[in-house]
Amino acid sequence: MNRFIGSVKSQMFRLGGYDKTVSGMYIPRYYWFENTSPKKSWATFMSPEIIRSSFYQTLQEFPILAGHFKMGKDRQEYISVDRKKLNMPTYTDRNWDIDFKQIKDTGFNTNMLPETFHEASGFPIVSRFGTTGAKLGVFHVRRLKNFSGVVVFASIAHGAVDGHGYAAFMNRWAELSKLMHKNTTEKEVGLPTRTFSHDRSISRAYNPDDIDALDAFTLKAIANGSVITRFIAWLPADKRNLIFKATMPTEQLVCCSFHVPNRAIKALRESVQEYAPHGTRYSVNDVIAALMTMVIGQAMHKTSVENQNNFGNRNSDGDDTMTAVTVNTRLRLNDPSAKDFVGNLSFARYILNHQALVQADTNPRNISAIAANIREGVSVIDEKYIGQFNRLINSEPDMFVRVGTSYLNFKNRLVVSNVTKSGYYEADFGAGIPCLVRPTYRTIMNTIFIMLGHPDVGGYDLVMTLKKDVAKMVSQNEKWIGLVDSYNIDI
Repeated sequence: MNRFIGSVKSQMFRLGGYDKTVSGMYIPRYYWFENTSPKKSWATFMSPEIIRSSFYQTLQEFPILAGHFKMGKDRQEYISVDRKKLNMPTYTDRNWDIDFKQIKDTGFNTNMLPETFHEASGFPIVSRFGTTGAKLGVFHVRRLKNFSGVVVFASIAHGAVDGHGYAAFMNRWAELSKLMHKNTTEKEVGLPTRTFSHDRSISRAYNPDDIDALDAFTLKAIANGSVITRFIAWLPADKRNLIFKATMPTEQLVCCSFHVPNRAIKALRESVQEYAPHGTRYSVNDVIAALMTMVIGQAMHKTSVENQNNFGNRNSDGDDTMTAVTVNTRLRLNDPSAKDFVGNLSFARYILNHQALVQADTNPRNISAIAANIREGVSVIDEKYIGQFNRLINSEPDMFVRVGTSYLNFKNRLVVSNVTKSGYYEADFGAGIPCLVRPTYRTIMNTIFIMLGHPDVGGYDLVMTLKKDVAKMVSQNEKWIGLVDSYNIDI
């Protein structure tokens, strides 16, 4: 820690529209490591001293995590790193009186996790000091009973990094730890350095004069602000997040994980591809996003009908279903420096589908119709589109609020986030890769993460945050469950 404190410099990172849109969230993940070595000791399995030392070594390359949210005199938002008043990330390393097998037997149920994990999970970022006093990084290492394993919980403020940046931090931490395990005599000597960029100016570099490439729906959805959006944008982040906390409760949400084998995805993709428009080739992401639009959409509809029958609530037959597909724009920019940038360069592309199509039979033809909409919406995102969207989202102080509320205005909505390229299973701290990596459940409702399965198993893990009644309906969808090898719902 002392080496980090001695190296850090005071600096201000001005947040752009991408950053502010997600500044109320954490990115939380937990990594489970099983100790299969016959030598049962912490000296040989993820040594506390090495894990801690490598953490602070990594932090030197991510000084932004020792900052805090701040509203400047110019009413611009910043992450401020003040070397005289650092907001150091939380870091703990303790024993936990539970055996790895006990956790594994529950299906790694997130309800088994210590409450301290949940305090820095998901949305929104609040603390007893407000957002400005909240930690931008929360890291807990828990050592399981009888040296049976370790769980590493890492939660990083989304305003500081996006999913790419999160994985960069974790994999760098693991890389340094593994190297230190091999060189225990001089733990911090000769370690390779990397160049991670936190400079937000890269996202402002793409600012064309026009916005002709943007689609009509995006322009219409965020065309007009209001007194409310301007007021919310004017508020400091801590006050703004208190509003979000009141309007987006996390009660009744559960975490669901479904493992779909490669053979099932391959067969589904081939059958759906047969109905694709001429010249269109679907990605796995297109097909999964389309399938889940139908599965989740139908589950929401059924619970809505039941609630209407029981409580007289409004049915939503006439509403379109909104699927927000996240896009990592680094892969679409002709700029090598974008790969080193760990701030927010991803955004969500909103795709609308008619309720009649979403509620139709879940067959390859109908899945293909939705997949075609998704492919059309995502394929237009090139460097020009990215630049114009970036210009738009930074054009007005409340534009980031409009982007968020345009999504929340849809009753039937879901977020599909493909994190298969994040390399979560590359995080080898010196004792092998994790046996499981998962987000926690306290995130935005109807969020789906598409993750690669463990390398030994393959396939895809779909991890979802759903309301309990919707999760129950999803588990009863025979066509969906027919594709699934295994699943777990944390109820």
